[in-house]
Amino acid sequence: MPNTPLVTLIVPTVHHRAALYSRTLRYLSGIGLRLPIVVSDHSPEEHAGVIAEATRQHPGLDLKLLRHAPGLHFLTRLAQCAEAAQTPYVHLHADDDFIVPATLDRLLDAMQRSPACGAAMGVNLHVQFAKGQVTVLPKRTIPQAVAFERLVSQLESYSSVLYALRRRDELIATFAFTVERCPDVQFWQYLESCVAALRGPVAVFEELHYVRSVHPQKWTHLVLQERSPDHFPYLILSPAFQERVAAFRAALLEACPDADGARVDTGLLHLLRHGFGAVGLPPRTATADPAASDAASKAMLARLERQTDPACIALQRIFHLAEG
Repeated sequence: MPNTPLVTLIVPTVHHRAALYSRTLRYLSGIGLRLPIVVSDHSPEEHAGVIAEATRQHPGLDLKLLRHAPGLHFLTRLAQCAEAAQTPYVHLHADDDFIVPATLDRLLDAMQRSPACGAAMGVNLHVQFAKGQVTVLPKRTIPQAVAFERLVSQLESYSSVLYALRRRDELIATFAFTVERCPDVQFWQYLESCVAALRGPVAVFEELHYVRSVHPQKWTHLVLQERSPDHFPYLILSPAFQERVAAFRAALLEACPDADGARVDTGLLHLLRHGFGAVGLPPRTATADPAASDAASKAMLARLERQTDPACIALQRIFHLAEG
């Protein structure tokens, strides 16, 4: 990273995840991170001191703690963190995950050299530390020059950019647009990444970038256990499903006024299939090549087996900290 930081990490957390948050801060301290970090704490008032105390334990990190009301929308909290940042780039960092700074350097360099690039990311992993299981999360480049073609590619072969390196102003504007139109937890994720793709091409590199920890407190585990009607797969059974799909489609057309509605509908069906496994859909029209992504995933897993590879060394460090 340059002497003057260009990237701010944004870390949302809450009192009952303080142990995970502390683990991430130990990791960032251990690797000597010199980037500013803006933390969003939305704990209720009676637990207001928990995250503050965990933060004070790491004076070597450049930490700024923001207190947010428990009911404030997730994207609004993140946008306010980005507004508090003093850097042109931001990167969301979950309180239970691990970033690889060397790859972040490469992503930053790529975005600086390509002003049109809207987001950049490397290989993302899901890791179950207790079982030693590693899974590559598919991420696909969205390079098309035409914004609508990038939207179609995102709909037909969805690849979230939430945990990508982003330009600060783009993230703030995208989050504001999204939360005003699709505040529900399932479709704001889709809309956010689709609008980001409309704003600029998305670059993906075959370098280990971000490690996502899988554990019982993970939000995706909890919504399944609770049979949440706000999230797939149970959302499809909810009376609100059609209304939310309609709001999402309307937001897409608003974000891309020259969109071909028929192609948007085809892409939307593929996106829903991604969510709950529907069948009997029209053929894809995007140029994304899932086989190429699978090959990249296999190549990364092969690299992780080589003990001297930088990606393997980074993952070993993360495992050591998580298990400790």
